[in-house]
Amino acid sequence: MGPFMKLFYAHYPALEKSFVDFVSTQRKNVLEPWLVVCASSILAKHLSASLAQQNGAVANIHFVTSSSVLRALDNEAGPALPEFPQNQLRDFLLKEILNEPDFHRYPLSRGFVQVLKSSLRDLADSLATPQVLEEHLQTFNDAALEQDKERLWWIARVYRRYLEREACVPGYRSYQSFFERALEQVEIANYLKKFTHIIWYGFYDMSGRQLELLKQIQAYYPVTVFAPYASYPAYHFAKKFFETNYLGNSQVQPVQLPSPGGLLPSLKYLFATKGSSPTSHVKIIPAADPDGEIFFVAKEILKLTEKEGIKLEDIAVLARTAEPYQEQLRHVFAQNCIALNASFTYGLKQFPLGVFCLNLFSLATQGFTREMVLSILDSPYFKCSEKSNWRHLASRSSASRDLNQWRDLLPITKDFNPSFLHWLEDCNTTLKELEESISWKDGAQKALHFLQENVDENSITGKEREVFEAICSCITSLAHYEAIRYEAHPGEFVRELLDALTSLSFQEADALRCGVTFTDVQHARGLSFKVVFLLGMEGKSFPLLQPEDPILRDRYRYVLRDVLGFWINQQSERADEERLLFFIAATMAQDRLYACYARTDNGGKETVPSIYLTELARACELDWKADAPAQISGRISDRITAVPATFLTPKEISYSCILSPDTALANYQVLGLLTPQKEQSLQAANQLSRFGALTLRDGVVSSAQAIFDRINQGAGFSPSSLEELAACPLKFFFHKGLYLEEPEDAMSRQELAPDKRGTAYHEVLQDFYQHLLRFGLTHQLFDAGIAQCMSQAFEKRYTRSSGQFFGIYPLIWEMILDEMRTQLIAFAQADMKDLGDYTPTFFEKEFSQEELPSVPFHLHGIIDRIDIDEKNKKFRVVDYKSSKKGGNNLVKAFFESLIFQPFLYVLAAQKMPELVGYTSAGSCLLSIRKSYCRRELSAGEWEAMRPRAEQFLTQVAQIAKRGEFFLNPSNLCAYCPYGAICRRDHFASLMRARKSEASRQLEEARYV
Repeated sequence: MGPFMKLFYAHYPALEKSFVDFVSTQRKNVLEPWLVVCASSILAKHLSASLAQQNGAVANIHFVTSSSVLRALDNEAGPALPEFPQNQLRDFLLKEILNEPDFHRYPLSRGFVQVLKSSLRDLADSLATPQVLEEHLQTFNDAALEQDKERLWWIARVYRRYLEREACVPGYRSYQSFFERALEQVEIANYLKKFTHIIWYGFYDMSGRQLELLKQIQAYYPVTVFAPYASYPAYHFAKKFFETNYLGNSQVQPVQLPSPGGLLPSLKYLFATKGSSPTSHVKIIPAADPDGEIFFVAKEILKLTEKEGIKLEDIAVLARTAEPYQEQLRHVFAQNCIALNASFTYGLKQFPLGVFCLNLFSLATQGFTREMVLSILDSPYFKCSEKSNWRHLASRSSASRDLNQWRDLLPITKDFNPSFLHWLEDCNTTLKELEESISWKDGAQKALHFLQENVDENSITGKEREVFEAICSCITSLAHYEAIRYEAHPGEFVRELLDALTSLSFQEADALRCGVTFTDVQHARGLSFKVVFLLGMEGKSFPLLQPEDPILRDRYRYVLRDVLGFWINQQSERADEERLLFFIAATMAQDRLYACYARTDNGGKETVPSIYLTELARACELDWKADAPAQISGRISDRITAVPATFLTPKEISYSCILSPDTALANYQVLGLLTPQKEQSLQAANQLSRFGALTLRDGVVSSAQAIFDRINQGAGFSPSSLEELAACPLKFFFHKGLYLEEPEDAMSRQELAPDKRGTAYHEVLQDFYQHLLRFGLTHQLFDAGIAQCMSQAFEKRYTRSSGQFFGIYPLIWEMILDEMRTQLIAFAQADMKDLGDYTPTFFEKEFSQEELPSVPFHLHGIIDRIDIDEKNKKFRVVDYKSSKKGGNNLVKAFFESLIFQPFLYVLAAQKMPELVGYTSAGSCLLSIRKSYCRRELSAGEWEAMRPRAEQFLTQVAQIAKRGEFFLNPSNLCAYCPYGAICRRDHFASLMRARKSEASRQLEEARYV
């Protein structure tokens, strides 16, 4: 029988005060070594700080966690093998077990493995053994479990196999053997004997292993337990553990501590069936979104510290789960110069270097997609002296989907560099080797070599060095998989590698002891602060309820704990723990509590306030909905104007100044923030916000004549460029004046791009009609002959092997060929019935007219086809179209839909030497795709529209000459590559453009 154990119990604030008093009164000699075993490391630091603040020093008092005690006992026992790690290697072991015929009961997935690992860990932590489970299954008489008996046997057998395999992995020892070795050391441990007092602090629940450690230590050493427990409804979760393992211990001397004051008069009623107490120190704060929550917290902290003198270290910002808030909170607090005492966890994908490394290996699983290859070439971490040239080559190439496209299309790309294709092939070779059956050791070496070959380590600095070393170590660790199975199956190595890399996490700390504490509620248990901010008080965030364990169901857990005596909790009891966690978090605040929630999430979806807010309002007699407390707006302008200027960041001050453009300049001058750059920006903002005439900001440029002359004296204006100028002068300016490039269209392996399909149609039609012209067959063929000649022309240009030049899958390419051939045959058969006395004679006819006295610009272009009526000396211009845009009336289409080709091509053809002596019969548009359609502009219609058309074209050209490149959004700019910079959604800019004289004249010319 060991010594009696003293037990002090109360709610956390009273427990901490009692602990400090206990040490101050019971520790007579400051040289006495004491051991304080805490429920968490953050609680250990907090107790140490509280004790130091009270007593001035904490010499020889060692604050540790229970795992640290086990580690110290194990170390004292002497050298031993490392423990089998709780990482991807353990997952791999479980996969191996589940693939064994006796255990392959359920579909194997990563999620299932994680759930099983968690369930087995709970079993092991409870200290339940497979033998006990199997014995119970052989003897139990439980109708509720009888139907699940086969499933229970499966769990028991998997558990046994898991412990057997874990114990036999070469080079490692199981955690159970580590635990047993540490417990064997308890009685003789010099580590424990040197302490004159051992304190167990802050545990309202323990696993079976933790409980066994406490029992073993209590059996040989005097122990004092400070347990968080009080007779409040919120402590329902801890009640069973407290009564069973603390009060149920015959060697325990319990002492109930008095409750402290502070906020407890109100908050002690949380989750009670009755009772409440009003308080002005609790506020419920609704914000528009999570960013609004953080904005409010930052500004309120500035107010509390600067106006009320509260220290930053006396303030805590807590959330049930901290990860969703950490990035934005860290950023906002840095902007507001608020010191933080916090640790942040980031996954590998949060680091650009990590993304680059993942992309390298993802080439094996996702293929050599355009986006993936370009992201690698763009990365500063890519080790290649030619990467800039490779990047330009990859951008110019139409390759999009996979390595076969790169192979087919790179060699025919301008400025082809063979070294780029060689690199792609080398990557593919290495990754294919990793995808084959390979020993884990060889695979790890090859993968590491591949990474080092492609990563420029000279570009890695600071935190990235730690990230890269962790990545290399993770890859190297895959060699340890040989201890479980020597060789990876096909496709397995890279999959395991990517899983292992994705699971990496990294810690970053802003650990200023004088800063605001930021952490999650679970880690903050037992702490106390003057002011507490609770973030994320939405229904799905707090309480954070987990579904029932699908492997180790609650009924099984009940049997383990309440029948067989192994301490393990049921998932259904987590709801009780959530209430306890909220109670603990709320009562951490000694002076003030702010409970914040967001009305919408980051995606704009409406949220539901947590039920705990309703309970908080009831206990504190807050009519928080009826009182309509000040809500944190979703508009940044409203947030800023609601905060005194002294609490604004420089960026927010800048924003607040420009909320009123008329006073912005004066505001900047008063604040001493006016710089030449800001003054120039303010002038621009003023111009943009005003109505009136077009300005320099609207595309009115003084260099317009130079732009016009450059185009006009060069190739000249094409019909499409004139259409673009008439549709939206600003788009024309971006394209022709500033040379802004359009986004690249990536090639698909599933279809032929529209521009390439159009080129194919033109090429085949040219060959077809030229063949008929050469042999005099234009008017001699019936439909069967037309089909035969068209097929020959088509096959001359495009065959089954042509698809490789477009990167299209062979089967898809055959379907496209059949479709195009069918469309062209149907088109030719219909077209030749409409030829009449005309013969297609000229094809893809280029022209460049320097002198067209009727319009003030040079014209250039390519006419698809010119048909000749030799008998009557007439010509007709033909233009192929893939759509029926503009309707059948081509006169109306010229002005309203801005289809200029039918008019301009006739104007240009009249000046061609080949057509001297011929008169125009007009022009026509022929639709190729879908169904044949012929739209004509007769010679009479052309002559009748000519004066108005030439006047309109002159007016369009004058826009370019004057440099009035105004914005003209309409149904004509449904697609625009410059939509992100044209300001079409800015009301003032739009009104200036639409009310300008040039815009009015252009619209009148189109519709009058």
